[in-house]
Amino acid sequence: MPAMFGKILSAFRGKPALIKGAGRLEEGQSKRVELGDTLAGGVAVILCRVDGDLLALDDRCPHDDGRIIGGPLVDGKFAVCPLHNYQFDPKNGAAKNNACKKARTYKVRETGGDAEIWI
Repeated sequence: MPAMFGKILSAFRGKPALIKGAGRLEEGQSKRVELGDTLAGGVAVILCRVDGDLLALDDRCPHDDGRIIGGPLVDGKFAVCPLHNYQFDPKNGAAKNNACKKARTYKVRETGGDAEIWI
């Protein structure tokens, strides 16, 4: 991670990143969002709307460095990595019907149509 970006990121540790308009995400849908420059230590997350809750997963599949994708959730509940068709529960990161490790999840709070996410 470049030194300057690391200094900037450390200034925000413990503080949420704001994602404008995230509250508009529809039930059973997901969307990829980049927080910072992913080539310089930033994070890409998959925001998911499940059972009315806004949830977030890291976009990296813990199995084989694939990428969990945005779009419709499988059965309206599971995010998918198309590399091996692995599915993940955005509520806790658990893999469904496979031996893959859990995907990383992040704390999310909706506020006024936007979302705050702690990375």
